[in-house]
Amino acid sequence: MTPEQLKARLETLSPGTEAQVTDLTGTQDHYQAVVISPAFEGKAMIDQHRMVYAIVQAEVDSGEVHALTLKTYSKR
Repeated sequence: MTPEQLKARLETLSPGTEAQVTDLTGTQDHYQAVVISPAFEGKAMIDQHRMVYAIVQAEVDSGEVHALTLKTYSKR
């Protein structure tokens, strides 16, 4: 999964979601993502992270995405 593919996938979370994805190792399997979404409003950080992981769970399970470090925000 390329950084661009991961970004596009994360932005499907809800309308208005913005994601910034960085490939940490150049191997396209260790990423850092900053996700800003109105869907996170009022949710605990663990719930925000679960929402994000639910979108890429198949890739995490298969090893296509080995590591994903998250920073999540409800607004800019």
